[in-house]
Amino acid sequence: MVALALTAVLAVSTANTPPVVVPKTADSQMGIEDSAYTGRYYHKTQEPYRKCVAYHEGRGRYWGTSSMGKYMGTYQFTAGLARGAVWMMTPELKAIHGSKRGREIRDELHNTKPTLWHRHYWDMAFYTVLNWEQTGAGTKHWKAVERRCKPHMHGWTSTR
Repeated sequence: MVALALTAVLAVSTANTPPVVVPKTADSQMGIEDSAYTGRYYHKTQEPYRKCVAYHEGRGRYWGTSSMGKYMGTYQFTAGLARGAVWMMTPELKAIHGSKRGREIRDELHNTKPTLWHRHYWDMAFYTVLNWEQTGAGTKHWKAVERRCKPHMHGWTSTR
């Protein structure tokens, strides 16, 4: 009975898995909306900060790049930060989708240019990097917008 319930949960989560790759013309790839990710590292109290970073770094263009091409997506990750974020996301991907499917998603993310990632994976990467070590520790990656976005960490709690 437990195995059947687990199978049903995994089937539902797999059915709702967004594709890794989406065209930049997709409606989901433009605009600053509520996070498409609400998993382990998500904190609702951090949404204003995420939206501010998305606006000031990439204007809500999940497919965008900086003028020199070094920074990608609405959160302006470097290639190295994007790759590291995927490794950091792997345990959660495996917990949600099962070990095999989680590794497949991880591999697809690694083999796909981040500007083609679905916004769900971008939002997941943002929150994972932001809260990996502890709540809000990753703000160091967005120092350029610190004055504009003013992370009010006193309102950030470990409750999700």
